[in-house]
This record gives sequence, C-alpha cells and structure tokens, in this order.
Amino acid sequence: MSHELICSWLGLPSESWPPDHYHLLGLKPGEDDTALIEAHVHQRIDSVRCYQMRYPEQATEAMRLLARAFDCLTDPAGKKAYDAELLGTSAVATIEPPSRAVLEARDPLAWLYDPPPLRGSGQAASGAVGPSDPTIIAAPTIEMPPLPAETPADAPAAPEVVATEPSDPVLEAASSAPARRRLNTKRGLYSRIVLTRRLIRTWTQVGKYLSSPKRRLNRPSEATDLISLLDEIQDLLRRFPPLMGEAGQPGYLVVTLSQLVIVPTFQTMDLKARKALSEDWKRGLKLLTAHRDVLRQEIRVMRRRAVSTQIARAFYALPSDWPVAFALFLLALLALNFAFWRDDLLRWFQAR
Repeated sequence: MSHELICSWLGLPSESWPPDHYHLLGLKPGEDDTALIEAHVHQRIDSVRCYQMRYPEQATEAMRLLARAFDCLTDPAGKKAYDAELLGTSAVATIEPPSRAVLEARDPLAWLYDPPPLRGSGQAASGAVGPSDPTIIAAPTIEMPPLPAETPADAPAAPEVVATEPSDPVLEAASSAPARRRLNTKRGLYSRIVLTRRLIRTWTQVGKYLSSPKRRLNRPSEATDLISLLDEIQDLLRRFPPLMGEAGQPGYLVVTLSQLVIVPTFQTMDLKARKALSEDWKRGLKLLTAHRDVLRQEIRVMRRRAVSTQIARAFYALPSDWPVAFALFLLALLALNFAFWRDDLLRWFQAR
C-alpha cells in the first residue's frame, strides 16, 4: 500500500515511514499530556475521514496507526516502554514492550470501547507492574471506627431505613428538562412525536445488524442498507434533543461507527467491541422508547388544559425554547416603542 497519500494528509515526510507515534500525531517526543494527545488524535482522524470514500484502504490504515498511537501513549506502562525504546530513556519499572504481532492483532478501535484506566486505578493496561510503580497510587489505609456499645433495652428504636432502588440514568434523560424543551405547544409536541417515531423505526431497523454481537455483513446489499440507515440516524439526531449520540450518552458508539469507514470497521471488530456496540444500541432504543412514553403522557395532559393555560405556558417557555426568536421579538418591540415615542423623546432632550 502506498503511504504517500497518508503522509500528504497528515503533513508527514514520506522518506521516514512508518513514523513514530509522536511525529504521527504532531507532538514533541515524550509528550505526556493525555488531553493534548487525545485532541491531536481526534484532529488527525477528522483530517483523514474526508478521504475515506475515495481512498478507503489508505484511510483505514491511517486510522489504524492513529488508534495504535493513542492506545500506546495514553497507557502509562506502554508509554514508558515505548519512550525507553524510542528516546533511550530509562524506565522506572522493567516492562517489556508489546511485540508487533500483538499490536497488529489488537482491535485498532479498542480505545473507543475500552479506554485506558485512569491514574490511581491500581491496574495497568498491559504488562506486569510492581508495587513500586509511581503511576499507581496506593489506596489510603482506612481505620475502622470502634464498634458501638450495646444499646440499652429502654432506648428508643432507631428509625428504619428504607432502601431505595437506584435511578436509571437512561430513563431520567428521557424525561429531563432538555427532553421537554419545545413541548409547550401542540405544534412542537406533535413535531417531536413524528420525529421520535421515525427515529425509533430507523433505530429498530439498524438493530438487525447491531443488536447481535455475532452478526456479520454477508452481502453487498446489507452493507449498503447499513450505511443508509446510519446516515438517516445522523440526520434525524440533528433535529432531536441532545439526549443521545454524544460521549457518555446512549447511542454514542452507533453514531461513532457512522463517522468511520463503516464496512471495514464493522467487519474487523472483535467480539468485545461488538458486545459494547450491541449494548449501546439497546440503551439507545430504551431511551427512545421511554421518551415516546413521555410524549404520550404530555398529550394526555395537554388535552386537559384550557386554551388560556396553553397560551400562557407557551409564552412563558418562549425565552428557553426559542431564545433567538424571543430576542428578536424584544428588539422589534423596542423599535416600535422608539418609533412611537420618538417625537416626545426629542422634545424632552431639547427641553433639557
């Protein structure tokens, strides 16, 4: 595979190939700022993504290199070993760098589904780390409080603690304040219902390929259908409240798949990544179904409201639901007042 195209996309010299991780990401050798490394990775992926339809093989190879660099430089143990080999620095702990065969066998998109552990988590991403590793913060010693004395027989009974079930963040998001924006008018509510139904239908159809971790694309028509469905989901989510598709929200992995080279990425995923994608699809369907139930309840409540109450609620919700329209309305009202009272204001200023 020719690498001149990849070098031209990323601004790399074609003479030295393959580049080390730091030159690949445009970082100074030894950079240890994880946030900066992640920002450069996403910036480079965005630069490559626009070429994935015309040059799918080169774009896929470039994304593999970027994902491998991200996986190595954000793993404290792996970064030590890599810096020791590349820069000649002495690693604090004796860690053997992973072999090239191991790196090739790993899923290049694993960093999307299984991010490296945080510092202080007590676990290393790869290799054996001894207790003297400075990247692992020892857990503080917790002194147990003394046992309470025996309760006297005539002492009042302690109040009974009722255990409450933990709330489901997906269900909470489906009925949160952002989810209820622009639902104070019949037009806004009915438009949201139509949009949610279309999104549920498309999300259910794409589940034919994503709901099962063992599902593969067996025919070209299936690949075309999957690409079309993911594109439609992206278009619908642009008009949907910001409840899904972003990092930490349901549907994030599904939307991320639609932004990559879909067919090669989907076919080369390992079982762990496919399970994560399947669970993400199920959480997205759960959120959409719960939001549909919220909309049904809003219809029942709105039908029982008087017309005057509906108008008042729509007016009070205007600043939050339509801030730009509300600001334009205030400016127009101010302009009308100025035009009406202009002569009186001029006489008042002249009198002073």
